[in-house]
Amino acid sequence: MFKKEPRVKALSNLKNSDRKKLLKTLQTQLKVENVQIPSDSEIKQTNFTTQNSMGTIYTNDQNTPILVKAKNHDTLYPTVFTCWSNPELLPLIKTHDLVIPHLYNGANLMVAGTLPPFDSRLTSGTVCGVVNYTNPSVVIAIGVVDMDLSHCDNVVGKKGIAVEIIHHLEDCLFPTFKVKLEMPINDSIADTEEDEEKEEVKETAVLKKETTPTPETSIDELATVLDKLSVEDVDHFITRALYYTIVVDDKVELPMNASNFISNHIMHNLPDVDHNEVNIKKSSWKKTVKFLKHFEKLGFLKLKGKDDSLVVTSLNKDKDELKYFSSYKIGSGKKQNPVANSAGQNGEKLDGKGDLILSTIYKPVNLGKTLMTIDDTPLKRYYLSTEVRDAIQNYIKFKNLVDNKNKKMILLDDLLFNMVNIKKSQAAVAPRTVPRYDVLAPILKNNFGEFFQLYKNGGTTPIFKEPLKGAMPHVKIVTEMKIGRKIITRVSNFEIFQITPEALAADLRKICSGSTTIGESLTSKKTAEVQVQGPHGNLIIDHLNKLGVPGKWIDFENKVKNKKKR
Repeated sequence: MFKKEPRVKALSNLKNSDRKKLLKTLQTQLKVENVQIPSDSEIKQTNFTTQNSMGTIYTNDQNTPILVKAKNHDTLYPTVFTCWSNPELLPLIKTHDLVIPHLYNGANLMVAGTLPPFDSRLTSGTVCGVVNYTNPSVVIAIGVVDMDLSHCDNVVGKKGIAVEIIHHLEDCLFPTFKVKLEMPINDSIADTEEDEEKEEVKETAVLKKETTPTPETSIDELATVLDKLSVEDVDHFITRALYYTIVVDDKVELPMNASNFISNHIMHNLPDVDHNEVNIKKSSWKKTVKFLKHFEKLGFLKLKGKDDSLVVTSLNKDKDELKYFSSYKIGSGKKQNPVANSAGQNGEKLDGKGDLILSTIYKPVNLGKTLMTIDDTPLKRYYLSTEVRDAIQNYIKFKNLVDNKNKKMILLDDLLFNMVNIKKSQAAVAPRTVPRYDVLAPILKNNFGEFFQLYKNGGTTPIFKEPLKGAMPHVKIVTEMKIGRKIITRVSNFEIFQITPEALAADLRKICSGSTTIGESLTSKKTAEVQVQGPHGNLIIDHLNKLGVPGKWIDFENKVKNKKKR
């Protein structure tokens, strides 16, 4: 019902008599006596319209949806939020972990995806709740039973729709009212999973300790051995990070502002060193402009513009120094920062002044599924880029696709060729022999969907219930001059870091000593934007850093140019 965000009208309070009538109707329909919805406090209502349906939404005094009713139908559907406070309100159907993502994508629950035994109340036309068998007391979806399950003991071999889904936790109902829900977790199951994860980590650590030989000193080891770095060491690390950015980093989109190039790529691609010790200011170049100009003279990159307007326009992968460049494991930017781990997904550490950690993961589609299950390994929902890279290398080794004349080149078989060249126009002229390092980027782009998850509390607590699709959006800060010679600073894309517009506006009024307004972003109508009077970009960046948003996730543009000196 709410696959897309519904159009809703303003909320209005329900009369006392209508509120009692609504509660009585719900009790009669569901054949229950006690329903813990706000019968004594106010209930609000509003009409909604979607592409396929119309009806009424009822909310509590906090504007959280509690009931839904379709137009021209008397049936009241409780939301998952209502079911959490009323565990016995609906008969429940258990399902598997693998089925839940399909429900969230808009599919109905098929009988093959259910787990008997079934409640005797699950007859055709009954409103029911769907739960995960690992958390059987928490409803994740609401639907109507499509077939009689009350006498069904076995679902093997049976086909058909068991439940027609009306509403689920990840649909657009709650986001429409800007409500963020924290799903309850079964404590006993959660504790068991944590214990199992701890045991796995201990076993892995012991195994690595017993089997890993002592390597020769490398850039990764050097980063952890040295306590105090010299200027030459800092130059070495930053130079290696530039090489890594040119050869390995597949997320560089040129042209790019010089400051973004340094913060989002060079600093990100450093090995496991403390960024307070290794940065441009502590190098021999001291400034970003000098660093980039130096490597432009050496032919590694090309620049355009001057000073604050400097832009990186191209990178040169054909330099002799890059032909024998060996990749390394990039670090977190701060020591002993634990790796995020949630629902079987390994996180990738990223640096920041706060405790937020970003994990970028990839979901296989089409030929990506074939690649990840080529050796009969079970298909996972998400993979790290390193896991995809290892799968490609194992496939190349298994199929013996290395060019005998040049070990750095590989011969693309039909599978890899189709994964790299997804467009027919590309395939017509594409070569069959390519450098090994040129394979990962197009395979990820063409055969995997990019997702991200943010973690707090040192990487132990995910912010979102499920990873979000796409690359993580950066906070946008723009200082500009409005009509009438009035300078303002706009801030947007901050809500993803759990910063509310009201709280940010209140903070900026104090910090910037200026008036603030809250409105819609110019780039997206669904995104809030806070405006503050005056040029306060640096103050806002410092404040966001204190809230846990590192500078590498902030894009600042100053459209108010300084007057040229005569």
